[in-house]
Amino acid sequence: MICVFLLALPALAHPVADRDRDAVAARRTRLMESIGGDYALLLAQPFSGVSQPRQEGDFLYLTAVREPAGALLLAGKGSAGLLEEKPAALLFLPDLAPRTAQFMAADFLPDDETGKLLGIAVRPIPRRPTPFALALAARLPPNATLRIPRYRGGDHAPLRDRKRKILDDLKRSRPDLKIADLDPLVARMRAVKEPLEVQHLQRAIDISIAAFGVAAHEIRDGGSEAAVEVALLGSIRRGGGRPAFPFVVGSGRDAARPHYFRNANRLAPGSLLVIDAGAAFKRYAADITRTYPVAGRFTERQREVYTAVLEAQKAAIASVRPGTSFAAIDRVARNVLKKRGLAQHFIHGTCHHVGLDVHDPGPSKKLMAGMTLTVEPGVYILKERLGVRIEDIVHVTAYGCVVLTAALPKEIDAVETFLAEARAR
Repeated sequence: MICVFLLALPALAHPVADRDRDAVAARRTRLMESIGGDYALLLAQPFSGVSQPRQEGDFLYLTAVREPAGALLLAGKGSAGLLEEKPAALLFLPDLAPRTAQFMAADFLPDDETGKLLGIAVRPIPRRPTPFALALAARLPPNATLRIPRYRGGDHAPLRDRKRKILDDLKRSRPDLKIADLDPLVARMRAVKEPLEVQHLQRAIDISIAAFGVAAHEIRDGGSEAAVEVALLGSIRRGGGRPAFPFVVGSGRDAARPHYFRNANRLAPGSLLVIDAGAAFKRYAADITRTYPVAGRFTERQREVYTAVLEAQKAAIASVRPGTSFAAIDRVARNVLKKRGLAQHFIHGTCHHVGLDVHDPGPSKKLMAGMTLTVEPGVYILKERLGVRIEDIVHVTAYGCVVLTAALPKEIDAVETFLAEARAR
């Protein structure tokens, strides 16, 4: 799945549990150790209209704060520390007027109570026109190196503007500072999941699998893509999750278009239906794809293509282990499809990292134990109005991998039984 811009509204209950607070504190400590004598600055997404934007993943990973406009400043373990401050980690939050905080449903304000809840020293971001860069400059020693992420991609355009403004102000007030890239260090950290992260991801997966079962009731000749999508969304929200991304629910010709998001047509009689959907729990995103026969049973041609994709996926999953690469896994899947004469119809990559973001950051050249990734080969034959994709999430272990989404059927007979039982409910 591609990553897209979603709204993330605050939860009614306090959004940070003790174990999540402790986890992000431990992550900050690890990052501070890894940057040595340097400093790190991470930025939250800025305010956007009257709604709260989807939080930037690195900032969320290191603070657990979903609200916009904050910043995190860290001093490396080998540095001189933050000047004018005792803490080595400072969380800056906007100093909102009371009515603004109420209107924006802000859970966190720059006060001692928030600091205790989050386990970090909190300071207010100066209100305009005072540049935030001055607050940073006062805390960094001479000739310091400040590491900051690049914030690539369309979702980060507002954040890049905020970063540019801060760096421009810093250059004027502190020309001695050196600016370096933080992306590689944080990406490596985020790629290897902690046990708590895997638990959150598994909860998102379980919510998603239940939703597939509810949605399967709507898969029938004469049904609609919209009805399937609504069933998915309703089940996910009732299960305690949120949609992790805009879902793909495409039948017939649209099953052969991997990123078809309109979900606006009737289910094409006798066709295949591709569902690419997933819940997010505490922002950890499930990403699962299954392909179903609208009529309830696969035709001979559909069985032929589906069997090839399933064989390719099983072979690819069997190749997942520490030390291998996305490219190697992709070759395994393509070689299977090549033998079936279908490789030319596989038009995307086989794997991506998954976690706080649907496309989580992380290295693709060498897998490590603890990583979580998708394995999702597909065949898309537009002229036949036929598309098949099967996507599972796997957790890399010391000796191979575990399929976290194994509870959702994908064998042909099991898929047909799954649909029959869903329709009978």
